[in-house]
Amino acid sequence: MIKFLGGILAIFLFGYLGTFFGWWGIVLVAIVVGFALQIKGGWSFLSGLLGGALFFGVYTYILDSRNGSQLSGMMQEVLTFPPFWPTVAIGGLLGGLGMITGKYARDTFLGVETKPKYRGRYR
Repeated sequence: MIKFLGGILAIFLFGYLGTFFGWWGIVLVAIVVGFALQIKGGWSFLSGLLGGALFFGVYTYILDSRNGSQLSGMMQEVLTFPPFWPTVAIGGLLGGLGMITGKYARDTFLGVETKPKYRGRYR
């Protein structure tokens, strides 16, 4: 659970470094975080999904509030739904897929870490 929350927090905090590359920079950040943290497959994807969605949501809100919501207002006239939610969904998918890619890259290069199985009492 600690690694799961750490993955969300790491993608959220280091996501800004990815903005120097463009919209796909969050994928690079998620790959590095997924490689660094050893989380199981489904939890890794969920951690990246939540971290990427959280980062894209906050970053989109900041950019939208800076320009007085001009662009999102024009897009809402065309789309008939708020453009904020598809942006958050795309950010979440990018973060989740990047995180699971980093996890499987680590498993490929370094091998899968397994916990030792104990019989009886722990010693």
